[in-house]
Amino acid sequence: MKVCVLSSGSGGNSVYIEAGDSAILLDAGLSEKKLSARLALIGREAKDLDAVFVTHEHSDHVSGLGPIVRKHQIPLYTTEGTMRKISHRAGRLPAWHPIRSEEPVTIGALSVEPYATPHDAEESVAFIIRDENAKLGHATDLGCVTPFVREKLRHCTALLMEANHDIDMLNAGPYSWPLKQRIKSELGHLSNESCGELLADVTHSGLRSVVLMHLSETNNHPEIAAITARQALGDSTARLILAKQNQPSELLSIDPSV
Repeated sequence: MKVCVLSSGSGGNSVYIEAGDSAILLDAGLSEKKLSARLALIGREAKDLDAVFVTHEHSDHVSGLGPIVRKHQIPLYTTEGTMRKISHRAGRLPAWHPIRSEEPVTIGALSVEPYATPHDAEESVAFIIRDENAKLGHATDLGCVTPFVREKLRHCTALLMEANHDIDMLNAGPYSWPLKQRIKSELGHLSNESCGELLADVTHSGLRSVVLMHLSETNNHPEIAAITARQALGDSTARLILAKQNQPSELLSIDPSV
């Protein structure tokens, strides 16, 4: 399996995943033009996508959804709750398939399992993606770490994990009080500290890579997030990568045999 974070942050989110001849997106929060351009940077094309999976209805996850699935006739997979929220914005869709928490969907060589997340959205999910060799755990846009989330993320080969904010920076920063409260709530976003606690719980000898996601440009600093995560990883040899808003990550292989 290979994964590339095309964009991560409040300006737009999208992750590309492939295994064998199968390829999917998680979210489409950039314009079709930008998504296609970022795929081109890693030698891939939107026309070859087999599916787009959406976590929830917030604009930074769906702003480019309608145009990319229509242009390339790509099937869309969302929960029913998310579809209720986005149907008026997404417009006509070539195909929509409802998904439910803990019910895996097979897309060629990939098994995509949604799981429910605590977030201020209608029916938000994150994903566990498997191929014959690896398990990728995805955990972004969640306000707290529940035992259910923790259990889903055990024994992963790689993790895409939210480290949205530093609590002190958020408290002292320019956001309004209601927005600060929303971000810190159990339906908001994970802090560096919460991310670190989760990492410490699920780290194991087979973990190869950790990608920190959805870092706030206002309320976080990459070095703070990285230090917190590295401390949580302890003696782990897992590679630590910080996803960016304005450029894609490398196309990262998470095959444990490589």
